Amino acid sequence: MSNSFTHHPDDGVLLRYIDGELTGRKARQVEKHLEACWQCRTEIEELKATVAECIRYRKNVPAPPDPWGDLSRGFARIDDSLGAEPFLTKLLRPAASLRWSLAAAAVLALVCGIYYQLRETPSVQAATLLRRAVAASAARPEQALRRVRFRSGSQQFIRAVAAGKPEAALPQTMQAKFLRAHYDSTEPLSARAFQAWRDSEPQKQDDVSTVADPQAHGGNCYRIRTTAATGDVAAATLMLRTADLVPVEGLLEFRDNQWIEFSEFTESPDRSTNALSASDVEVPERLAVPPSRLAVVAPRSSASVSDELQVLSALQKIGADLGDPIHVTLTPDKVLVSGEGVAPERRQLIQRTLESMPNVAVQFTEPVAAPIPEGSVSSPPAPSGTTRAVAPDSKIQSRLEEQLGGPAEFERFSSQILDVDDGAMSHAHALRNLARQFPAAAEAGLSVSDRHVLREMARENATALSGSVNTLQRQLRGVLTSLGGRAAPPGVSPLVSWQASAEDLFRDSQRVQVLVSVLLGVTSGQISGELPANLLGAISELRANVDRCQQLLAQEGGG
Repeated sequence: MSNSFTHHPDDGVLLRYIDGELTGRKARQVEKHLEACWQCRTEIEELKATVAECIRYRKNVPAPPDPWGDLSRGFARIDDSLGAEPFLTKLLRPAASLRWSLAAAAVLALVCGIYYQLRETPSVQAATLLRRAVAASAARPEQALRRVRFRSGSQQFIRAVAAGKPEAALPQTMQAKFLRAHYDSTEPLSARAFQAWRDSEPQKQDDVSTVADPQAHGGNCYRIRTTAATGDVAAATLMLRTADLVPVEGLLEFRDNQWIEFSEFTESPDRSTNALSASDVEVPERLAVPPSRLAVVAPRSSASVSDELQVLSALQKIGADLGDPIHVTLTPDKVLVSGEGVAPERRQLIQRTLESMPNVAVQFTEPVAAPIPEGSVSSPPAPSGTTRAVAPDSKIQSRLEEQLGGPAEFERFSSQILDVDDGAMSHAHALRNLARQFPAAAEAGLSVSDRHVLREMARENATALSGSVNTLQRQLRGVLTSLGGRAAPPGVSPLVSWQASAEDLFRDSQRVQVLVSVLLGVTSGQISGELPANLLGAISELRANVDRCQQLLAQEGGG
């Protein structure tokens, strides 16, 4: 799409929302926006985490000594009275001893403060860098193909990763190392995997430094090294490019002196990237010893793509894919369903829905709440019931209010439009998530039944999105036309795949959401006479792209 919009509530509005300083109507509008906008929810969490780290740091910094008084006159009198007395005698006098003791105490307090700052600052810096890297990774388009090289003391293996999913399993010995470390082997070269391991360590110490990029001449990397006090892993290291926070190299060091390194592999392969040949694997010489007895531990059942699809389908049926912060990850032995900050009643519903499914593990965590500064007073909750709309502050909003029949009608109209638009954005986001989790290449490898499950989930979201777009078009066409809007015919894109169409739908939905928010005064933006025409055109293009996506879902072996 040539026209894309990225307007969202600015940091000042989000900070006032966190502090409870927004008016009731403005706060509700921001809440509606946050329900469907992952980018702004990420910014909210980063703001809360930053405030929490600052407050925690300030509370633990030792208090400085009281400021010195002006002692120069008193010292002058003492010096005059002592005259030419030897220095050693002066030093042994009680007054002089007190002065030296106070000075030594001040120096000691300063040294302790510097030591504490040097010890604690790397932990804050490491956590902040990892949060930024995870957020940047979520906003970055996924590579079509990425190759990662794994090395240990006895092996080397190169694995291709397409759209975040590995195309081959790791050798058994390498996989065992990741299991020992409790480190995600699906995509270990990622800030999210390192962050999850680091957060699971109860006692740790971080070191953050800037080093040369091992893969780019003249470039630099942030090097995060976390030392753990317990567990099999003694230390883990991750290197992030300073330019874009992309992970380029990682290392796990075990307490028994074993290690495994994983890094981005950029050389052109002269053979299959997943092939294991004599040059790929270096095995130390040893005599083959037959097993002396049967294995005493039965192998665990493994999870499959079919299990993952069944979990996703069950979550979609209860609406958990439309706003709940739920993540579904396929590991070799289970489908992990995780979430942070999920409401208790939603947790219970999700657990009841998934408890009968095999190879499924559910893990919920609580977000770290930012503490309320001492002396601050939280804002009371907005009163229930209807509140009078804030007077519109732009010419086009004034015309809307007049056309609709007053502030009350403007408020009712705005609420209806925002609710419908939020629903459209939620389904567009869910559809894009499915497309990214199962790109066209991955879908082609599914069985007929699995492909049918995937298509049914995509069709349900596309149908719901289509209904929301129809409602928006019906409710806004007359209003925008009366304001001088004339929609241009939508462009026609070539038919590729429903996954590619889902990406276009998400961008189109974002554009409509931004224009609707500006029209109704939810977010700031440049108001011009072209806004009605732009919004009509954006809705018309979204309508055409929804139809195209539904055609693709019906034509491409839909099952």
